[in-house]
Amino acid sequence: MFILNKKSQSRNIFVLFLLALLVRLTFIFFQNPNIDELIEDELLYWNSSIDYLYKGVIEESILMERMYGIFLYTKILLLLSYKNIKIYLIIQSIIDAFSCVIIYKTGALIFPKQKIYICLSAIFSPLMIILSSQVLSETIFFFLFTIFLYFSITIIVEKNQLYFRLLLAGLFLGLSTSIRSITYPLVFLSLLPITVILLKKNIPKHKILISGIIFIFFSLLPISTRILENMKLYDTFSLTAQKGNHIAYWVVPSILTQTEKISRSEAIKIVNKVAEKYNISENYFEKDRILQKVGFEVLSKVNKFDIAYNWARGGFINLLAPSILLDKNFRRLPHPSYYETGNILLWLKLIFKNTEYHKYLFVLFIASISSIFTLASLIIGLIHVYRKNTILFYVTILYILYFLIITGPVLSPKYIFPILPCIFLFQGVTFFKIINLFRSKPIEI
Repeated sequence: MFILNKKSQSRNIFVLFLLALLVRLTFIFFQNPNIDELIEDELLYWNSSIDYLYKGVIEESILMERMYGIFLYTKILLLLSYKNIKIYLIIQSIIDAFSCVIIYKTGALIFPKQKIYICLSAIFSPLMIILSSQVLSETIFFFLFTIFLYFSITIIVEKNQLYFRLLLAGLFLGLSTSIRSITYPLVFLSLLPITVILLKKNIPKHKILISGIIFIFFSLLPISTRILENMKLYDTFSLTAQKGNHIAYWVVPSILTQTEKISRSEAIKIVNKVAEKYNISENYFEKDRILQKVGFEVLSKVNKFDIAYNWARGGFINLLAPSILLDKNFRRLPHPSYYETGNILLWLKLIFKNTEYHKYLFVLFIASISSIFTLASLIIGLIHVYRKNTILFYVTILYILYFLIITGPVLSPKYIFPILPCIFLFQGVTFFKIINLFRSKPIEI
């Protein structure tokens, strides 16, 4: 039993940190990472950061689609690890273990009795463990974003040091945005829940105004150089020029493969045919706007209900999809390409029929068992949060919907990464309730 005092809290944090680190280091040991096995975005980050380390520059076309912060982070880890990928991933695992500690501290603010279970959900999260073993942006983004969430929660539950908490919440939201632009709209959208929360707490209106200014200022501070450069050179407030490519070549094909029953390559041909009508500019952001226009033109011919259905379907599948799908060793097993198949039922049918894919099927089946618990925890956790704190419930719903909406119908477990803190919260509550079913007395933590 854990006693609520500072000494035991520090001991708990230390033990949980070591447990999280041990789990991640063990996974890395069995993965036996090698630079020659880097793929896709890993290869891009590694090679671009190597160039940045030695030449001091990053290729412009790459930088226009990615935030500068991820290359700075990778460069620092390359220096600290002497370009040894194992040391690189060990350092990254330490950062991920700290993220688990932040989850613990956040859980303690919301549901003190369930905080251990919330933290354990993070410690043994397959998605966190797998992504921390790869050269990607997710781990450092998650670390910074969870700190933002922690200080955001303190604004709801604490009464003192309002301006200081808003300053730190805004600063870490800005820092997470400097890694991945996915949180850029949150800088402005967060003002609405902040205003409502402060009004509920009977904060004077002039203090609410000052609070909003502080939050916006420190949120934009880490990305201000990028904003000013893009305004000056490209006449845009956008941070990156990747939205058009995402819509035209990922969102649209994901919908067309379902509605038109065609393959991804055929869907891309349809997109390219529409794109031929436009004069694609060399200006990165102008090209981005044209590709967005192309994507929306193709989608305009699709039934709106079908679009909404596939959007919701994609979010639901991503929430429940087993994280093992992202593991490189698992991906090396013989299996059909989902994106080329374009239909999840046809994809599963191919896996069942072809004996060559049965090892892949077996591992996928075992990993999918966790999806049942995730589904149950989403229901139980949301009900529990609603009963205990309605403000937090509505903020949580908006937070989840935001990331599910901007991701769209594109399928991959990694797209739910930003909402993992909510999932851990729900899982922790569910674990607690399950254990209490077998105890004669409620567990005191």
